[in-house]
Amino acid sequence: MTNNDRPTKNERRQHAREVSRQRADAEKRRKRRNKWFLQGGIGLGIIAIAAIITLVVVNVNNAPAVSAAGPKNMATGAIQFTGEGGEVTPVTTKAVTAKGTPSAVPTSNTDGAVAVTEYVDWACPVCKQFEAAYADQILDKVKSGDATLAIQPVSILDRSYQSSRYASRAANAAMCVANYAPDKFLDVQTQFFDNQPAEGTSGLTNAEIAKLVKAGGATGSNVSECLSTEQFKGWVTKSTKLVTADEALQGTLGFGTPTVVVNGKRLDNLSTVITAIDAAAK
Repeated sequence: MTNNDRPTKNERRQHAREVSRQRADAEKRRKRRNKWFLQGGIGLGIIAIAAIITLVVVNVNNAPAVSAAGPKNMATGAIQFTGEGGEVTPVTTKAVTAKGTPSAVPTSNTDGAVAVTEYVDWACPVCKQFEAAYADQILDKVKSGDATLAIQPVSILDRSYQSSRYASRAANAAMCVANYAPDKFLDVQTQFFDNQPAEGTSGLTNAEIAKLVKAGGATGSNVSECLSTEQFKGWVTKSTKLVTADEALQGTLGFGTPTVVVNGKRLDNLSTVITAIDAAAK
C-alpha cells in the first residue's frame, strides 16, 4: 500500500465516528431488548402468579368442607332413652343441621320421670369406672319408668392418646351408632368401656373401633362407611365446644367427664347419683 492509498486523517476520524455510532446504536437496541424481556417477564410472572392465586382460591372454595351436621336421634346433643315394662327404648329424632344447634328442651320426658343426662368421653377412664359402678342401677330406674337417660358423647381426651385422635374417633363412632343403630348404642358403649385402651398409648385403630362397634351389634354398610369417613367429625368438634363452654356444666376445675345432671342440676359428687335420682322422683 502506498502512502496515497492510506486513509487520510479526516477519513480515519470519520470512520471512528461511524464505528462509535454503530456501537451506540447496537447498545441502544440491546437495552431495548432487555427492557422488553424484563417487562414481558414481569408481566408473565404477574399473570402466572394471578393464575396460581385464582386456582388456589377456586380449589379452596370448591374443596369439600367438613360437615358439622349432627346425627339423627341426638336433637338435644344426646341420645335419649326411655323405659317401660322393663324395656329401654331410644328416642328417635331428626338430625341437627350443620348451621343448627342442639335443642335445650328434652326431646322426650315421660310424666314424673327424672331426667338424667350423662356427658361421657369413651376414652375416659373415670367414665369407665362410673359406668361399671352405676350404669345397671340407672338403667333399672329407666326400665321402671322412674327416669329417662340421655347420653352425650364428647371428646376431650385426644391429648391422652399420642396424637392419634382416639377420643374424637371414638366419639364419632358413638354418633354413627346413634344415627344408624340407636337400639345398639348402650351395647356398643359397653364394648368400648370394657375394651378401653390405656391412656398414654395410641388408642385403638379404626379397624379395632369398627370391630367393637360390630361386637356391640351395630352392623351394616352405613355404619362401616360412617366410621371410615368420620362422618360426624365436624359435629364431634362442634358439640364438644358447646358442652365445654356451658357454664352450668363447669366444676371447680372446669368441665370434665363424666359429668352427670339430674333434673337440670349438675352433681358435684358422682357417687350420689342414685340417691339424687330417688330424691328427685319423690
